[in-house]
Amino acid sequence: MFFYRCFTYTIIMKLKNQTQHNSFLAGALIVSVGGLISKLLGAIYRIPLTNLIGSFGMGLYQLIFPPYILIMTLATAGIPIAVSKLVAEYNQKNRIDQSKKVFYFSLFLLLLFGSLGSILLFTLSGPLAQWQGNPQIAIAYKIVSPSILFITLTAGFRGFYQGNMNMLPVSVSQVGEQIVKLAVGLLLANYFLPDINKAVLGAVVAITVGEFVSLCIVMVFYAFRSNRLPPIMPSGNESLEKGRILSLALPVVMGGFIMQTTQLLDSVMIVNLVNAQNPTNLYGLWTGPVNSLLGLPVTLTAGVAVSALPSISRSCAIGDNRVINEKFNQAFKLTILLALPSAIGIAVLAKPIISLLYGSLPAAEIEIAANLLIASAVSIIFLSVLQTVIATCQALGKPYVPVFLLIGGVAAKFIFNLVFLPMAKVNIYGAAISESMCYLFAATSGIIYLTAKQNLKIDFVGTILKPLACSVVMLTGLLALTIGATQFVHTWVGTLIAIALCAAIYFCMVYQLKIFSDGEINRIIKKRGKTNGIEKQLE
Repeated sequence: MFFYRCFTYTIIMKLKNQTQHNSFLAGALIVSVGGLISKLLGAIYRIPLTNLIGSFGMGLYQLIFPPYILIMTLATAGIPIAVSKLVAEYNQKNRIDQSKKVFYFSLFLLLLFGSLGSILLFTLSGPLAQWQGNPQIAIAYKIVSPSILFITLTAGFRGFYQGNMNMLPVSVSQVGEQIVKLAVGLLLANYFLPDINKAVLGAVVAITVGEFVSLCIVMVFYAFRSNRLPPIMPSGNESLEKGRILSLALPVVMGGFIMQTTQLLDSVMIVNLVNAQNPTNLYGLWTGPVNSLLGLPVTLTAGVAVSALPSISRSCAIGDNRVINEKFNQAFKLTILLALPSAIGIAVLAKPIISLLYGSLPAAEIEIAANLLIASAVSIIFLSVLQTVIATCQALGKPYVPVFLLIGGVAAKFIFNLVFLPMAKVNIYGAAISESMCYLFAATSGIIYLTAKQNLKIDFVGTILKPLACSVVMLTGLLALTIGATQFVHTWVGTLIAIALCAAIYFCMVYQLKIFSDGEINRIIKKRGKTNGIEKQLE
């Protein structure tokens, strides 16, 4: 019996260690693919919606998001990030019961904060609409206000799943939300036309319905797994655990508040400072077609950050500096590998992409949107790196560092907005410039901090030089195609072939330069869905 127990223990620990080592890349892959599908659906939704309600309607639709997201950020209070980190740490220490306590307490807080956030948005709907110069959107704020509660609760469940490195429910809920929003939004917007204001309200209704469906999905996942979790036993340190949740959540909500306040100010500054006759239309182009396309590759890299946080937190919990540095370089490499070619491809193909997706817009607006996309494409790289830097700081137990990084970035953005938006020759393009400078400053400062203060060493050749070489080869092929067959590239078939050709060239170069080792590739392939900390120990 003694030898049997020793043998069993050895096998279990070997599987557990292998699972934890595999989980980062596989988790990043699942979240990135799910996020990409979700963003693609969102972009697909915005194409017919923009064609239905026009740039003015999109301007009205987009105006609600800065205050809406700001209140949502305050309502979630950074709690999901804290849950993800703490659950990952407790699972690493085999304290499964504690991770469940963290989850339940977080749900209580999110229920409270979400309810208050919904009430606040409903109450402030009139003043917000007046402040933004479009009183007709006040009813839109009231319609979308219940979704604050749905989002906060959904975020709590997602934080729990992410801490367990179980990314499937996260991805499924994101995709389900977008499918429902697409179907309901287009149906209602089309029904209320030609009244643009009512069509916009129909699209807003779809937001609330989609968020409710997303909440239902994560709850169904949990209902089918909760009976396999151990019962909660009193430990005598509940107050300490609650304190850790709040202490980790506070800097996260501070950072979110800073960024979303800036987005809210953007909605006011662009409409009031842009030196043009149609600032609301320009705001609609910037926040609608342009930002939706910029968000696609950023979603891929966001999956890397989401997976990096619990993965690095586990290594940090046991003080394994070698593995911490290894996982940081994996995350950084994946981030650059995804962001760099995306930025190049979007910049080169901006005009044909905008023309094909938003062909119903006037030619002048298509030209503006394409130029905005070109000017802001580089921000994809900076924002992607910033996401990974922030996740790393949080995982290392330095949650206030991202706050200072964001303050510096926001200050740069605010200054560039004030300088460039009023210029007649720059106007709306100032928003693209200021956004890129914001993320560049914050990301660069973060990298300096991690390397100088946290002693993390970046593998320059593997994480930067090799992806850059792959991107240069891809760019050469893309330019040859666009210059040699300009008219063909501006067709649906030509644009798709150009994108497919870029991807093929790029991944061939990734393979040739062996950016991923055979071991990393095998770990991604062999990773199975049921390998998160809780489920592995209970099966």
